Amino acid sequence: MTSRAYRGIDHLVVRTADAASLYELFSGTLGLPVTWPLEHRTFATFGWIGFGNTNLEIWAATDNSDLPADGPFPLVQQIALEPFELSDTLARLKTLGFNCKTPRTFSSKDKFGKETANFTNSVLLDLSSDTCCVFLCDWGREAPIVPWTKGLTTQERRVLEQDAMRACGGGALGIVGLSEIALSTHDVDDALDRWRGLAASKEQAIKIAEDVELRLSPGKRDVIQSLTFSVRDLAHARRFLVDNGLLGREEGDAVMLSHHVSQGLRFRFVQAAS
Repeated sequence: MTSRAYRGIDHLVVRTADAASLYELFSGTLGLPVTWPLEHRTFATFGWIGFGNTNLEIWAATDNSDLPADGPFPLVQQIALEPFELSDTLARLKTLGFNCKTPRTFSSKDKFGKETANFTNSVLLDLSSDTCCVFLCDWGREAPIVPWTKGLTTQERRVLEQDAMRACGGGALGIVGLSEIALSTHDVDDALDRWRGLAASKEQAIKIAEDVELRLSPGKRDVIQSLTFSVRDLAHARRFLVDNGLLGREEGDAVMLSHHVSQGLRFRFVQAAS
């Protein structure tokens, strides 16, 4: 069992003005599993893409006033952590010295008209800012709004998502999963201490999940600079990107999606460890 106070990364949230194009890029062009079909609501257009070990929520809000006017946009703005039992995780975080917002449950009526919990969130205030929000996300098993089978635990749902990822071979690029989050921060030393304490990791590249590292760098504000995904065969992935006009910059042993299709977001691909 992990010594972290939480189980892993439930999902990441991209904030953009055009969710449909990014959703189509990942689900259509790159052939990755859809874990939440694209929805068009009055408050936002959104959908989820599965990467096996986590999900990417693509969110285009009708109102972005919660984001700083001088901040980057689009951006990967949220890291949703999966708790163990929420009360146990909150108690552990308190012991570790973290300040968390009072949990807030979002509910709606099920098909029988009964008010039912969809999810409960609690923001980790010590790690969050207006450009990078880190929070616990505890899904209700009978959540009315979700597209997946009712009654599943998050771990059971993750198994099905991993099965879907294997079934499609990781899509056109042969993606294995998310492997790294690169985060800039205004105070690297303080952030290192806090993230190491949260993740129970003493490495420079902090293991915030079993197969995902967090790399910190200095910056003016807390911003996720890039997401890196491991692939089975980097040469194959590069050929696909070249053949389809999707290759962006190459950085050492990593290749990137073209900014023209990624909306300026930095999605990197590296060779998976053997």
